[in-house]
Amino acid sequence: MKKIAVLFLLSALLPALAGCWNKYELDQFGFVMAVALDQGEDGNLDLTTLLYRPASSKGGQGGRGSEKQSSNILIKTTDDSLFEAIRDIPLKLGRKAQWGHMRAILIGEKLAMSADVGKLIDFFYRDHEPRHSTSILIAKGRADRILQNEPVIEETTGQQLLLTSQVAHKNSAKSIETTLLDLALQLNSPQNDTFIAYIYEDPIETGMFTAAGLALLKNGKMKGIVPADKVEGLAMLRDEYKSGIVEIRCPGKPGEIETVEILSLSTKLKPKLREDKVAVQIKTEVDGGVGELKCTEIKTREDEAEFVGKLEKAIKRQMMTTIRYLQSEQTDVIGIGNKIFRMDPDKWKTMKKTWERQFAEIPFDIQVELKLLTSGTIISKPAVWKETE
Repeated sequence: MKKIAVLFLLSALLPALAGCWNKYELDQFGFVMAVALDQGEDGNLDLTTLLYRPASSKGGQGGRGSEKQSSNILIKTTDDSLFEAIRDIPLKLGRKAQWGHMRAILIGEKLAMSADVGKLIDFFYRDHEPRHSTSILIAKGRADRILQNEPVIEETTGQQLLLTSQVAHKNSAKSIETTLLDLALQLNSPQNDTFIAYIYEDPIETGMFTAAGLALLKNGKMKGIVPADKVEGLAMLRDEYKSGIVEIRCPGKPGEIETVEILSLSTKLKPKLREDKVAVQIKTEVDGGVGELKCTEIKTREDEAEFVGKLEKAIKRQMMTTIRYLQSEQTDVIGIGNKIFRMDPDKWKTMKKTWERQFAEIPFDIQVELKLLTSGTIISKPAVWKETE
């Protein structure tokens, strides 16, 4: 009787056990590496999906060698919504699109100017497969043209896009990487002026693309571009500077430039409220190492202090150039408005209505302190030095 009771209990539990009724095998998926969104005809959305082709080769004549196929597969679909365009991918691919390995999302310039970017990519926030660490970029012209290029060194164009965006930020400060998470935080902040990394086809090298500069967004739509030479200043102001170079010109010697590598940089930005007026204090601490010397000898402490002073002025000038540009655009991607909100939410409510105008008139007090950690050699002068008579 006891055995029958146990058997009955186990039978009752069987329906609650997990099954494999909705399982997929790997060869039923097409793994998405990147997508491009462009403005289509009649208000439709053009979706270009780059999928990974598993490694394969085609045998040559007579068995001599093999020709490796491209690892990229491009599928183009068009519809009036992103989700419907995605649902059309299996009609051409014969597999279900899998989004867990997607590296980059590209949006064409024309589409970014006409559509609210946050609403445009809403699918990628709601679906459980895409990662919020996926990079997002605005492409000059049509975004699908970028995906047509073969990768330079990586296995897929999607991976090439991801690493190009990351390295442009970490190694040269000519761009600031933007992920889905970064974009959501910016768009949902009290002062939601936003930037997204900018990418374009290289005008000199055919088949290559360059990540440099930033696209500026206001109310979710693209309104302008921060040139690459002003992105460094923005990264400094936002305390997101990883590594880069500072240049100073040799006085009286056109064409000769000395450089210092920035090894670390820390910025503290503090708004000061005086009634309805705002002033901003910025303190930046920098560690650097000499990259190139052309016209400077650093033999004494006085020589070092003079050289460091020139560098501090160059960094301050770089930051001020970026500030003036953003003020002319009336676009606060530095994040001053958000800092004021955290300091005094009630005050921000009254300032928000006229913030564009107020931001354009804010005075900035910038202090830069640089420490020169290394000259790169045991002598602090140009490696090839000719004494002048």
